[in-house]
Amino acid sequence: MDERLSADHRARWVESYVDGLDLSALAEAYRGVGSAAHRADLLLKIVLLEVLQGRRSPAQWARDVGENIPLLWVGRGIQPSRTAWYNFRDRLGKVIQQLHAGMVQQGIDEGLLHPQEGVQDGTTTRACASRHRTINREVLQRRRQELEAAIAQDQAEKSPATVPRWMAKSADGRQEQSHRYRKAQAMLEKRLAENARRPKDKRQDESKVTISTSDPEAPMGRDKEKTFCPLYTSQFIVDAESRVILSFEVFAQATDAGTLPAMLDQTAQVIGGRLEALTADSAYATLLDLQECQMRGVELFAPVQENDFSHKKRAGRSEQRIKRERFTWLPEEKTYLCPQGHRLEYQGKESKRRRADQRVIEYRYHCPSAHCRDCPLRARCVRNPDKGRTIKRLEGQELFDAHCAKMKSAEGQAKRKRRGEVIERSFADAKQHRNLRRLHGRGLSRARAEVGLVVMAQNALTLTRLRATRATVEKDSS
Repeated sequence: MDERLSADHRARWVESYVDGLDLSALAEAYRGVGSAAHRADLLLKIVLLEVLQGRRSPAQWARDVGENIPLLWVGRGIQPSRTAWYNFRDRLGKVIQQLHAGMVQQGIDEGLLHPQEGVQDGTTTRACASRHRTINREVLQRRRQELEAAIAQDQAEKSPATVPRWMAKSADGRQEQSHRYRKAQAMLEKRLAENARRPKDKRQDESKVTISTSDPEAPMGRDKEKTFCPLYTSQFIVDAESRVILSFEVFAQATDAGTLPAMLDQTAQVIGGRLEALTADSAYATLLDLQECQMRGVELFAPVQENDFSHKKRAGRSEQRIKRERFTWLPEEKTYLCPQGHRLEYQGKESKRRRADQRVIEYRYHCPSAHCRDCPLRARCVRNPDKGRTIKRLEGQELFDAHCAKMKSAEGQAKRKRRGEVIERSFADAKQHRNLRRLHGRGLSRARAEVGLVVMAQNALTLTRLRATRATVEKDSS
């Protein structure tokens, strides 16, 4: 088999990368459990080689391992069962971050990358759950009652009188289903509480807050194909120069909101220090994210509510409303001056909820109607001159205003243009070449393992390319 593999076959460099990793955490996951396990390093080599081919299913690994020559070579002939592969995938979820960090550290130690500037973005992936079988609280509670009644009959060694289509057919299946339904009930109550904390104009009717009973951890949202379904959000931070994925994480949420601080901290742990700059899209250009970056000494480059759609929308307007930026802030007097030179009056402040339990302080300044009624700019400035114009300002607004000015500079525009060139390639490779469009496992831990394997496979390709490029340069220079 060794003679049938070329000198530069991917099985050889996958083996070299895994041999350089610290697999003690993965080996520890097998300690004291069942019979003697297959070697963890051989299993990981086989799995990475399969993921490189876009095969992410443990069932597929079990079929291929006895027929594929490179898999037999890299695994030294082992042929684990289908159950062993599923168990291995589950154990990976606990240690995949450590394995990925070890691979990135290999590249740093070899001098292949020097992380200074990162690029962050997120993408959604459909969960292993049907979008047609989500239920609300009323249906879930009714099903739980029917399920508990059926389990009581099982324990009395009596067969249930009727078994609905949604209910498991065996006694063991009903026990497992009851466990999932209890978990679904807890997750649904959490989502209902979150929905109740939203402003009235953004709050859903309780009957429309639903959950998937097959994967309760997966939130409902719209994926990249605009399909409303259970999904997970994956976040990457990619090194701008080498294109190595420095850190990744999978979040049980449908948006990118609030992921930036966690990703920065995780990246710092992986590379052993902080990044100097981070480039992202407009979803991360919030005051809270700017404050988080400032605390960590990271310079953020992210456009402010700007994308191709907003440009087209504004271009279609014949006349734009005068924005807050046209009002002059007087720091000493702590008030605004309108474009016509009138001072606004301070009206008060209010605590506004942004994401999770984080809040910001919003101050309100009002221009009296006496100035607005006869103002030559009233048609473009105020909707109702009899009520006057109100301007709102957040606590720490100066940080946000400075960021807006920076993004209009030549450096800010260059960073914005480069962002898509760096990060979108990673997502395109994951979906097109690694087939990461729908997850195979259910639950956040399995989703993290699956995405982590794809990230490790991508980094293995990138590091191999960097090695080859350096070897070519050294050869030419000599």
